[in-house]
Amino acid sequence: MSHIETRLFHYFVAVAEEQHFAGAAERLGITPPTLTHQIQKLESELGTRLLERRGSKKVVVTDAGQRLLSRAREILRQVEEAAAITRQAGRGELGRLQLGFLASMSATGLLRDWIGAFQQAHPAIDVAIHKRASIAQIAGILRKELDAGFARMPQKYPSGVRGFEICREPLALALPSEHPLALREDISPAMLAREAFVSITPELDMGFFRYTEAIARSGNFIPRVVKRDDDFTTVLAYVALGHGIAVVPGLMKTTSVANVVFRDIAADPVPQTSIAFVYGSDPSPSAKLLIRQMQRHALRNHGSGAAPPPIGSARQKDFRRLLFSRVAS
Repeated sequence: MSHIETRLFHYFVAVAEEQHFAGAAERLGITPPTLTHQIQKLESELGTRLLERRGSKKVVVTDAGQRLLSRAREILRQVEEAAAITRQAGRGELGRLQLGFLASMSATGLLRDWIGAFQQAHPAIDVAIHKRASIAQIAGILRKELDAGFARMPQKYPSGVRGFEICREPLALALPSEHPLALREDISPAMLAREAFVSITPELDMGFFRYTEAIARSGNFIPRVVKRDDDFTTVLAYVALGHGIAVVPGLMKTTSVANVVFRDIAADPVPQTSIAFVYGSDPSPSAKLLIRQMQRHALRNHGSGAAPPPIGSARQKDFRRLLFSRVAS
């Protein structure tokens, strides 16, 4: 029966249910002679009678027709489901998304706020999240390993990657709880001149490590960085062990780490950092739905305060070299 058109099953089911050719024809929106011809075509292809007329109007389903009826209904149901699934997939309502996110977002509700609403609106899209540094997210998008991500906002996006700013936050300081400066509510940059610092690895969070330098310039000193790591969790572990002070995103102030306290920076303006939603230049239908949803969170008015320090042309070249060396590896 693989060569039989499904519309013939549709016509047959209508007649079997209506038990009347004229009634079935009206239901189908065709003329009775056309319907009669289509039923005869189906019977000819199957080589058996499916319907018998009783009297001038009543139609009775034969034994062979009864066997076909349940199968025809199932076939039509499967065709309708397949069509619905195809339409959903075409609209991006079915699929799988691979998303990157920053380690500093782990202890905040941002990811839940941004992705939770999307998952509620599109429950048939499976969302997988991966904790990655900014440069690794960009490389993952270029490799098509990631559909999108939440990364530190670069000054310029490399070819093949797009994005927009969705969150801006002031920087803060993470100190050992027994540190003398921990007694203060806020700390000016000048007070940090003799301190040791723990920082993120430069190559793995584009631009962010340089906020330590920005605060040092504000305090008129050269920072002494004693430890670096590619994960903020490890950075805070070093702080807890007393290795130094870390400059961290303000969102991390909600993090609870033994022997670590967070303090505001007493500067005017307070240096800030930005999170951008980044994605590939040729997004999938599912990714397009997420992009449209995230555009509702795009910052139209950046508000007051200093913008993140620009990457600069020399630094931008270094970033591109590091990025594409990772893509090639």
